[in-house]
Amino acid sequence: MIKSARPRSWHSKASKFVTWWLIALVIAGLIHPVLPQFRWILIHLFTLGALTNSVMLWSGHFTEKWLHSAVSDSQREHTVWRFYLLNSAIMAIILGQLSGLPVVTAIGAGGVILALIWHFGFLLSLYQSDKRFSHSVQAYLLSALSLMVGAVFGGAMAFSLPDPWPSRLLESHLLLNFGGFVGFAALGSLAVLFPAMWRTQIVRDYTKPALHLLSIGLVIGIIGSLTGRGAQAGLLIYTAGWALALTGFLFSAFRVLLNPRDRLSFAALSALFSQFWLIGSLLVFAFGSTLPTLGLLVGFAAQLLIGTMSYVLPSTIGGGPAAVRAGMYTMNQGALFRSTVINGGLLIWIYSTNSWLKVVASLLVCGALGWFLVAMPFAVKTQKAVLLKESEGPEPHKAPRWNQITAGVATLTALAVLFSGGTSVPPSPTSDSATMATGQTTTVNIMIHGMAFSPNAIDVPKGNRLILNVANHDGQIHDLVLESGATSGRLQPGATTTVDAGIITTSQEAWCSIAGHRMQGMTLQINVDGNADHNNPGGSSAGFAKQQPKAPESALVDASLEPAPAAKVHEVTIDVQETEINGRGRWTFNGGIQGPILRGKVGDEFRVTFINSGTMAHSIDFHAGQVSPDETMKSINPGEQLEYNFRANHAGIWLYHCGTMPMSMHVAAGMFGAVIIDPPGLAPVDQEFLLVQSEVYGLDGTSDNPVDPAKLAAGEPDAVVFNGWEDQYVATPLQLKAGETARFWLLDAGPNRPLSFHIVGGQFHTMYKEGAYTLLDGTTPGLAGPKTGGGQALDLSAAQGGFVEATFPEAGTYTMVNHSFIDAERGARGKLVVTP
Repeated sequence: MIKSARPRSWHSKASKFVTWWLIALVIAGLIHPVLPQFRWILIHLFTLGALTNSVMLWSGHFTEKWLHSAVSDSQREHTVWRFYLLNSAIMAIILGQLSGLPVVTAIGAGGVILALIWHFGFLLSLYQSDKRFSHSVQAYLLSALSLMVGAVFGGAMAFSLPDPWPSRLLESHLLLNFGGFVGFAALGSLAVLFPAMWRTQIVRDYTKPALHLLSIGLVIGIIGSLTGRGAQAGLLIYTAGWALALTGFLFSAFRVLLNPRDRLSFAALSALFSQFWLIGSLLVFAFGSTLPTLGLLVGFAAQLLIGTMSYVLPSTIGGGPAAVRAGMYTMNQGALFRSTVINGGLLIWIYSTNSWLKVVASLLVCGALGWFLVAMPFAVKTQKAVLLKESEGPEPHKAPRWNQITAGVATLTALAVLFSGGTSVPPSPTSDSATMATGQTTTVNIMIHGMAFSPNAIDVPKGNRLILNVANHDGQIHDLVLESGATSGRLQPGATTTVDAGIITTSQEAWCSIAGHRMQGMTLQINVDGNADHNNPGGSSAGFAKQQPKAPESALVDASLEPAPAAKVHEVTIDVQETEINGRGRWTFNGGIQGPILRGKVGDEFRVTFINSGTMAHSIDFHAGQVSPDETMKSINPGEQLEYNFRANHAGIWLYHCGTMPMSMHVAAGMFGAVIIDPPGLAPVDQEFLLVQSEVYGLDGTSDNPVDPAKLAAGEPDAVVFNGWEDQYVATPLQLKAGETARFWLLDAGPNRPLSFHIVGGQFHTMYKEGAYTLLDGTTPGLAGPKTGGGQALDLSAAQGGFVEATFPEAGTYTMVNHSFIDAERGARGKLVVTP
């Protein structure tokens, strides 16, 4: 008993890491709206956390078990320390990514590499080529080797690299980590576990030649990714390897299906269906341009991991056939229902265009997978009860519970019917539509390209049913919404769908509901009998209702400014987040009410990693850099990122903003920020402040629609603000002491209105605008003479910037305003309290 307890002891310690990462994944999933880079976090909590720990845990366990290798106590102790090293390194990677410190990320990647080298050496010390399952251990060795190289690529990606290396390294990183590390380990395990899970013998074993195909395909794929050509060929060879392995597994599965008894366990079904998801996803990726993330991570990796653990945990606890059977029975409760919900629900999750249906389907799928965490402690308790003779355990079923499949299909069907109204709802039938129906159908193909529908007007005979085949050939996400309520749902670039518009009896308009796209002209006119004269009572009005902005209780943005850092190279991460701030919808850079302030000196380099964690295409344009806009300023879709590197060749305060059309919408939603490049010889002052003027169109916007397009088009803002919110420095004034000199950096972010900055009771002795002094210490720059000059207002148009300097000899409360008073009254004002 003592000898067998030791393996379980180290195994228990190591397996806890897997459970902790899975729990962290569940928590992160629940709070993901408030997490920065949530997509990256969720993916890596599963892949880098749970999956990496599982592969290292079970590959070591199975190698020892299948090769009947003797493992010393010191080796077991080293195994536990390997997991401590691995998980410390994973934490460093996550912290480095979130903090934007590539050095920390690189250190974490180095730790992962060291842990895998250590693990590789352990497996190699146990390897015996003459043993029956040696090819599975070969797969484990290739798995560890793949992650070592993949971690090197991942660490390199943390640094700013010139194009095209970021995209090439990313593709190679994915191939090595998923295709190599996960893929090799999965094949090596299934070679032995698949027939065991199905409780039958292997009929045709193709795993050895499959392993060769995987290896060849992976090498060709990586070379192709790094060189920019040939990756597809490698991917297809790799996929063929998995298809060959699956063919052998199917022979065993068919044998069981002829006489299933109680052998259709959750583990067995997961092992089978996960391979279909892998092969299907790889084919989609090989012939498409989009990585099918959900199919790979949920359909393949998560399903296979949970299924495998449902089988091996009771087996590892042991205690004899009756005890193991009791544990397996508990782990496999509702197996057919769960498997139906996971695989059917995942199809709905991926392909449904209804957002609510996608959300509910995702919850069902994750719940069916997460049931493992609930069942695990009960399985352990049941198994121990049998082991201690406290229970005889449950009786096995004599036949599969086929009704569970029926229940699963019924559940998914009910959801599809319940939410079908949100995706494609024909107008409610009326007596008129019923009597006017002709029984004929009009089918029209609609193409989306260049922020327009083509055709943008169609004629439909009155009483015909209208079917629209919608294809998004644009580079951005779009949708099509009809007045009747029928909608395509959001379409990714390259996606297609069919919308049933129902019986058409009156003319109506359709449009793209993505914020700002309708304003850009993305409309489609549906005319009955060719009649284009159509009164649109539901259309948006060009008018607006005046709303008085309200000052916040405290300032949302600290206007004080820190000096330029000494570093010559500035590493910056800017992450798009569509959110709400203080109850108002906002599209943001890094989640702030306006973008982060970047500051440096002439000659400094800025290396910006731009990440789109939003729900639509966005871009970024730094006025401080002189770069070709073709690649650096292009719009990227959700989940994508790019590197934007520039050198600050000229001094001044520069605007950066989202350049995705409609640009006025994106800027008005909050997608702007400032880059300050100090002029050489900038004089020291007592305090520096930054005020960025912008406009707010609609005070009750949401994260989906933060801007009122009618007010924006009319040029009538509800508020004009300093640093993102109206009157915030009225409630929380800026502070100075009498006799101090302050520098006020000013930027007009627009998108439309000018700024005439004035301080009531103050005068400016220095004024700087658009890279040059217009007044320097009371005189014209470069001219000798008395310093008796002064300035009263600095005028800036949209996208212009500068600064003013003033000294306040007397204590008091001074008011800062945009001297275009209608805008000051809209909120472009603040107070400056000067104390004795």
